[in-house]
This record gives sequence, C-alpha cells and structure tokens, in this order.
Amino acid sequence: MGPHNLGISGMVQNIVAQASLLLGVIYSTVLVREYKNASTDEMRNQLVRVTNTFRLMGALVFCLIGGILMAFHLIPPDYHFAGWFFVPLLLITTAQPVWVFQAAEKQHFQSVISVLQPALTAGLYILFFRPGISAGADLGVISIVSGILTVIYWWAIYRLTPMKGKLFDLQGFQSAWNLVLQSRWLFVSSLAIYIFTTLEQPLLGWLYSIEELGKYRTAITVTNAAAGIFSIVSTILYPRFIEWEKLGPELFWKRQIKLAVFFSTTGSLICFCGFILIPFFYPFVFGPGFSQAAVPCAILVTAKFVATLNGIFYWGLITQSHYDKSSTLVLIGVAILSLFCNLIFIPKWGMYSTAIVNLSSEILLLFIWILISRKRIKTIRRISANLNLLG
Repeated sequence: MGPHNLGISGMVQNIVAQASLLLGVIYSTVLVREYKNASTDEMRNQLVRVTNTFRLMGALVFCLIGGILMAFHLIPPDYHFAGWFFVPLLLITTAQPVWVFQAAEKQHFQSVISVLQPALTAGLYILFFRPGISAGADLGVISIVSGILTVIYWWAIYRLTPMKGKLFDLQGFQSAWNLVLQSRWLFVSSLAIYIFTTLEQPLLGWLYSIEELGKYRTAITVTNAAAGIFSIVSTILYPRFIEWEKLGPELFWKRQIKLAVFFSTTGSLICFCGFILIPFFYPFVFGPGFSQAAVPCAILVTAKFVATLNGIFYWGLITQSHYDKSSTLVLIGVAILSLFCNLIFIPKWGMYSTAIVNLSSEILLLFIWILISRKRIKTIRRISANLNLLG
C-alpha cells in the first residue's frame, strides 16, 4: 500500500476508534463488576441485552452522520473510498461484547480470538495484496475478518455463558442510564488513556505527515500483536482480583507483589531482546521504506509491557468503586501532560517523539499506581493494628 495509503487507512481507523470510545460510556470494567456481583443468570443476561441495545443505537447514529459526510463528499478526496469503511467497522466493533468473556471467566476463548484475528488478517493480506493497492483495502479485509469473528463471538456467548433468549432489549434504557452513571469516572479514565496511548496516531497525521503515520502504523501493528498477548494477563487477572480482594487485602497485596516481580523479570528480558531483534528484522518484514519505524516499534512494545505491569496495581485498585474517581484524576493529569508533549514534539521529531511520550506516560503511571497501592495497604494495616489494640 505504501506509507501514504496506509496513513489514509490509519486515519479512518482512528476515527472508528474515537467513535467506539464514546460508545463505551457504559464502561466494560463496570459491566464486569455488575456481572460478577449479579445474583441470577437472568440478571446477567439482561445486563448483556441492555448494553448491546445502548451501544448499537449509538453506533447507528454515528454511522448515519458518517454516511451523510461521505455521500455529500464533505471530506478530502483521498478519503472518498476508504472513508466508507467507517460504517461496517464501527458496527462490527460495537457488536463484539468481549467483556462478557472476561466477566464469565472464559478468557481462554477470548485469548484464542485475540491471536486468530491478526493471523487471519495477515493471511488475507498475503494472498490478495499487491503493490499499489488502494487506500482502504486493508480496512476491507479487517471488516471481513471482524465480521466473521463477531458471529463466532455470539455463538460462543450462547455456548460458554448462561446467555439465553434475545440479544437486545429496547425497554431497558433506565438500566442503561444507571450503568452510565456508574461508569462516569471510569469512562473519563478511558478518554484519558486514549489520549496518551492512541491519540498520538491522528496527531502524527495532522501535525507531521500522512506518510509518517503510515510508517508508524507498521509499528502499531507489531505493538497490537504484543498487546494482544499482554492483554491476556489483565483479562485473566481482573476477575481474579475481585475474588482475591474478598479473601483479604493482605493476601491480595502479596499476590500483586509476586505477579509484579515475575512479570518485571521476564518482561525486561523480552524488551531487551526486542531492541536487538526488531530493528534487524523490520526491513525484511515491512520493506526498506518502513525501516524508520523499527526503533519506535521497540519502544512501543516496551510501553505495552509496562502497561501490563500497570494493570497489576491499577486493576487491583478499581476492584473497589471508591477508587474510580481518584484513579481517573491521575489518568487525566498524565493525559494532559502527554498531549502537551505530543503537541510540542511531534512537529519536530515525528514518530520517535510519539513512541517516547507513550512509554514515558506508562512509566509515570506505574510509579503512581505502586505508590497509591502501598499507601492503601499501609492504611489498612494501621487500621487493623488500632482495632487489635482496642480489642
């Protein structure tokens, strides 16, 4: 496709991501908490139906707006073909309730899909792509693969979870509003996370060049593959964290420390190898025209690993809803700092600055989550000691 066409597709994909983010106003973490705490299967099934209905209705509104913009050519000419894929991509993304597998602790199936999707996509690229193929062709492939996997998702939900009956409930908007209110702080958190992990991509296209974004997208492709593996950790651990928290904060803290030591040791070795191997293989995999993105790719893979370490402490905090607000304020602060740095440095150094800012944001968050978690367990120990004295 070349850097330019790949950059155009990347801009469309990022607009889809922004719309999907807004549709996540009922936040998946809240849904997992509600699902785990529901007393009956029917309550769990109703939660799935209400969420599906709310998100689908919102997606249809966005698709209508996008269709009008495309039909009347209210966007730049380069996007007249690729832009139409906004509609299927958004609808398909909205129709994938992956949070259900996490809530039902069926993450093994979700993990298989996380590996299968990029493998199928890459296979179709190899079979059908030829030099000079138009912008948006990759979005067509992604739409086809995602559509197939969405059908598999729903088949699995009916086979692996208690889900029965209809998929949607048009009468459940009161329940949806309650979920929105519960999600408000974590939703703002997700906006902040988007700013320091993903907004860099459209900023790179706007502030530097579409070609630079196209090169950077190859690094994002590799990073997403790594993130698909790393995300398995948080997907598996968060439901377990909820259960461990019930067993007592002291036991929970000890398990967090053991996990952090294990992942920091193994991850450091992986990241070190990444800085050696990724620049070596990059020109062979993507071609010489994209080799500039090799070092940013290694930096981003490291950032994803640090994000996994973050999750051990962050997800531990938000097992309890009273940490939603404080964690959100932290994320907002890091997001503002990240956005400021990107606006300053992208016009000068392009993708190198975006990758470094991304990694720096994750490292800063890791230290903050560790400090908050330590303060939490120290407070619990002090209260416990005072109670023992009183006893």
